[in-house]
Amino acid sequence: MKREIFGLILTLLGGILWGFSGACGQYLFTQKNVNADFLVPYRLLVSGALLVAFYLIKSPKRAVLPIKDIRLLPELLIYSIIGLMMTQYTYFYAIYLSNAGIATVIQYTAPAIILIIVCFNERRFARLNELISLILATLGVVILATHGDFGKFVVSKEALIFAFLSAIGACFYNLVPKRLNKKYPVALVLGWAMLFGGVVLGLYLRVWQFGFLSDFSGFLAFFSVIFFGTILSFSFYMVGVKILGAARASLVACIEPVSATIFAHFWLKTQFLFLDFVGFVLIICCVFLSSKGQKIAKKG
Repeated sequence: MKREIFGLILTLLGGILWGFSGACGQYLFTQKNVNADFLVPYRLLVSGALLVAFYLIKSPKRAVLPIKDIRLLPELLIYSIIGLMMTQYTYFYAIYLSNAGIATVIQYTAPAIILIIVCFNERRFARLNELISLILATLGVVILATHGDFGKFVVSKEALIFAFLSAIGACFYNLVPKRLNKKYPVALVLGWAMLFGGVVLGLYLRVWQFGFLSDFSGFLAFFSVIFFGTILSFSFYMVGVKILGAARASLVACIEPVSATIFAHFWLKTQFLFLDFVGFVLIICCVFLSSKGQKIAKKG
């Protein structure tokens, strides 16, 4: 019983820190003149380098096995570019265009998208709970986007597009690296994927042309995204998965959009209306229903 409580607490902390990471991103965007082009490549590069360095120190020979595995290397590259790089960039860009609460909640439509993919692959119709979850996800996003006035958007179309792209990327994140994660430590695979994704995105965006953060508060927020929102949160969550199981841990981690919304409102003074909270609740209910009877992995 004490072990389960410990797992529950760590998983909750992991989800809360993921939400805090989104709010730190919003803080950097709105108050430190930083954009996703700067934040995401450096987040991937630094976090990936630290995770890989940990395994290189711990066991150098084992640490390089994932990149020497020619058979699974294409899977690792897809996971890196589409699963991680795309998810992180579109997520933080959606925050840049809207706010941490809305971007995080819309990203949580990923389980509904995964359901569609699963039903297509299994050539079957959605079950009742799956169908209800899809309806809830659709209603939740529509309410967030329009506040009930279907003639106009209260969230920019660009923000919605990037938030949905982050949800699609999260689907790849969940579905692609299954064989890799069975064969190698999950954190090691994540480290290499982040490192590859960070290198590709950094080269494409030419991050060396950006100036770096010059004040302490900005650096502290950036450090929080790296350490609390990536390394610590992922470590907490993975311990939770080990103790509670993937399905239960993924449900507990649904505290993330709640956390992101609370931090955005009380720390960054982001204003939410009653209909925003209705949309949030509908989408979180969608996650609970769609996870019933199946295992859903977290984005990391």
